[in-house]
Amino acid sequence: NEGVCSWFDFTKMIAEYAGNRGCDVQPCHSDEFPSKVVRPSYSVLDKTKFKETFGMGVPYWTDSLRRCIGNL
Repeated sequence: NEGVCSWFDFTKMIAEYAGNRGCDVQPCHSDEFPSKVVRPSYSVLDKTKFKETFGMGVPYWTDSLRRCIGNL
């Protein structure tokens, strides 16, 4: 999908599109959840190759999320 978002942004939008039934989403930093696995602090997938190869546009992530939640 087009656009970028954090896990916090993604979760907030899920709550909003699902009607936010009393869910209070609070941000947190990854340091609050220690892990033995080292992960990058920022990573975004590049869709250029997909778009060039298949000649297709890619929808914005919020549009795809709204459609997905609407199908539940």
